[in-house]
Amino acid sequence: MKKNILFCTILILYFLLNKNILFAQSNTVLLNFSLNNYKLDRFNLPELNAAIISGNGFNLGFAFEKPICKKSSILLGFEFSKRKYDYSIGQRNNNFNDNYVSFPLSVNYYIIRFIAIQAGMQFDHLIFKQKFIYYKDAPNDQVSGYTKYDIGLNTGIRIQWYNFEINGSFNYGLRNIYCVKFLDPVTGKLLDDFAKSHIFKFGVSYLFK
Repeated sequence: MKKNILFCTILILYFLLNKNILFAQSNTVLLNFSLNNYKLDRFNLPELNAAIISGNGFNLGFAFEKPICKKSSILLGFEFSKRKYDYSIGQRNNNFNDNYVSFPLSVNYYIIRFIAIQAGMQFDHLIFKQKFIYYKDAPNDQVSGYTKYDIGLNTGIRIQWYNFEINGSFNYGLRNIYCVKFLDPVTGKLLDDFAKSHIFKFGVSYLFK
């Protein structure tokens, strides 16, 4: 235990004293790649019908960071993302692949030289989606209820090592990502189905100072 504490202390001192590590006092271009976990939070449905809609995908993009004072900066980005998710009810499964372009904007505050926390918002635009099919074996139940864009709030953390960075973030959508009405196959009742989205990202970036 004492060895671990000593190692962490030495590592932190190394970061604090090393002047070559990048931080907020310079304009920086970032190339980003991340893996994502995408999920739709469904509301207003009976528990029996509230199937889990989630899956994994990836993000690819770039960003520009501009310092605004000694310990803070503004970061504006552009990303392409593939969001995959599964929709399951009982033994029936549907797989979805949606493509989005995103424009995140965040304020970053550097706690110490190499660690920053961020908070901001993100605009998402849907550029491709598979046709929504309630069941694979029931093509007549196709509906198209997805919105073209979403606006969300995001927060995250960034850890830098020379020209590399690892980062993690969470974005929660404020708009209903879709809103559809359909007949419940179990009860025969008309249901109003709508949901908001959220996405976790964990990635790496290369920094051009």
